[in-house]
Amino acid sequence: MNIKKIGISVVSLTMLTSIGVFDVYGAGTKRTIEVSEQAVNVVVDGQKMDGESFVYNGITYVPARVIGEALGKEVDWDERTQSVFVGQKMNDTQGYRGTKSPYPFDNTTSYSEAPTGYKPVFINLVGRHGSRHLSSSKYDKTLYELLSIAEKDGQITNLGKELKKEIAKLMDIEKDHYGLLSISGGEELKGIGSRLGHNYKDIFTDDKKVIAQATFKDRTPQSRDQFIEGLEESLGDKKVDILSSAFEEGSDPYLRPYDLATKYNEFAEEGEWVKLYENYATQEKGTTYAKELLSPLFSDRFYQRLDAGEFQLKDEKGKVKLSNPTEAASNLYELYIISSNLKEEGNLEFGRYFTTNQLKWYESLDSIQDFYEKGPSLTSTDLPQNIAAPLVKELLTSTEQSIEKKDTAGIFRFAHAETIIPLSSFLDIEGANVSVDNPEKVAENWNGAEISPMGANIQWILYSNGEDYMVKMLRNEEEIAFPIETKTYPYYKWEDVKKYYETKLEKVGVDMNSSLEDNIELLQTKF
Repeated sequence: MNIKKIGISVVSLTMLTSIGVFDVYGAGTKRTIEVSEQAVNVVVDGQKMDGESFVYNGITYVPARVIGEALGKEVDWDERTQSVFVGQKMNDTQGYRGTKSPYPFDNTTSYSEAPTGYKPVFINLVGRHGSRHLSSSKYDKTLYELLSIAEKDGQITNLGKELKKEIAKLMDIEKDHYGLLSISGGEELKGIGSRLGHNYKDIFTDDKKVIAQATFKDRTPQSRDQFIEGLEESLGDKKVDILSSAFEEGSDPYLRPYDLATKYNEFAEEGEWVKLYENYATQEKGTTYAKELLSPLFSDRFYQRLDAGEFQLKDEKGKVKLSNPTEAASNLYELYIISSNLKEEGNLEFGRYFTTNQLKWYESLDSIQDFYEKGPSLTSTDLPQNIAAPLVKELLTSTEQSIEKKDTAGIFRFAHAETIIPLSSFLDIEGANVSVDNPEKVAENWNGAEISPMGANIQWILYSNGEDYMVKMLRNEEEIAFPIETKTYPYYKWEDVKKYYETKLEKVGVDMNSSLEDNIELLQTKF
């Protein structure tokens, strides 16, 4: 075994052990290390490979190109990002965005024919706002400040400088737009409204009104208005009486029950799930991914400073949002997932800083938190889903009123993921209602990108033959099942659906005749 000195200008090289995307980043500096020359037999699918290898710190390194090409993968070097790509390059279309995923409508969607003699007469819809800008200045602000400190101290890499420029570009886009609907978000909602009007045009007559409601947050009235614009365009010359409104802050038990639910807020902050989540998030895998993600951006010395807790970077409200490598990496992931919502505003390529496995990891963290805090949660509690009970009561009573009065074509409500997720759980929608105590099992039972992407919506379409009523449910414009039996899927007898949910509401203490004020008090005192 021979010892020799090699000048090497990369942070790390890793022997390839599996097929995928492998990033090797340059640090922008050169240092001399001692390595051991060692002949290593590398055999791929029975064929011995040629190529110089060496050992450093007990790890054997072999050329990425030799292994990659032997596996039939294209191998490429990106000078700008100082990256080696084996196989498909990382980009911003690979997903792993959880509930921040853009609206997933499939143009090939088709619908089952209604039972003979039945026609649509009323629609009840609860939707999430469309794709949006960052909710506030926090992830971008704190990460930009961290990179600025590193640059000032001469401890940033070339790749770190590239990221700093990209965040500056994002911050320029976000100026005066934080919390608002993005261009693509408006298009998503307009499309939903247009398709609804096209599919159910006969419901909308001049003797029936349309009610459109939103929360006090700007992006939901914007979503409501874009939906209505698409609906009106699809109806052509038809004139529809549209009553638009928004709930006042702190007085909305239906679309923002989480603002009012006392016990739920205690659970969200200090519930049993918090410790479970923290234990999962702080396992060694998370620490490793954070270091892998950040080391190409900073010098070793700066990473050590970050890891030692030297920095306490705050958002626009003064709350610390970046104080360690885990938070810095998580903030970068947040920029990645929101960039898919901003395609019309600018070409942002935050995905190039991640490997696929890193993206999977950070998506899992977001999904586990959403699952326990807002969704089916632990087997020991139904509290997160029960806060949606007043809204379910409203869906039932407003549908009944439409049957009785026959003066309303549709009621369209626009809210947030914090509404859609517990509502899906309370409605016992398949895939949205299974409680799990092991965070490792969440992904097997719950898919946030499917349940509550941007623009997510749940629709109840009521049908009548003149005497009886049936209803079908759509999620994101796809037919899905109610949790009861039917011989005419996806159409269910309205009385059966109503009975199922009335029974569930009775068990949690919701009076079908309760008022808005009653429901506010219920949330404040019981939920």
